Amino acid sequence: MADQYLSVSMDVPVTPSAVFSVLTDPTKHVELDGSGMLQLAHAPRRITGEGETFAIAMRDESGRPYEVVNHVVAYEADKVIAWMPARPDRPPVGVRWEWELTATEDGTRVTQTCDWSRVTDPDYLARRSLPRVSADKMRESITQVAARACR
Repeated sequence: MADQYLSVSMDVPVTPSAVFSVLTDPTKHVELDGSGMLQLAHAPRRITGEGETFAIAMRDESGRPYEVVNHVVAYEADKVIAWMPARPDRPPVGVRWEWELTATEDGTRVTQTCDWSRVTDPDYLARRSLPRVSADKMRESITQVAARACR
């Protein structure tokens, strides 16, 4: 299974509540993105639970624009939030992005995971090299989340 997900963890000196507050505001996601792929969030409000969606304008590795609708599939206040992206008017292909927050003595252990173990579309798998984002870019996203949470 290790070849079907990538997880990165970092300890940050802010509370889980402050980190969660940043993650549940889709309008902040472009600022948080360490990959440079997110361009604009089309989300009128904060995420408040599973089953919600929020749209993001993206740019692929070649610079081509596209849009995704992120389906929130896990939500536990101050502990976990996860979503599965999909093209508009299509179901998620099976990639899950999860943020897990664990309180520590000095703040929060933030774990970001990209899990593609649910992807079953052979065409998608043939066209994409997964994960599409490196561990370094995921670490940069965690760094950006922590910086915004400190504000």
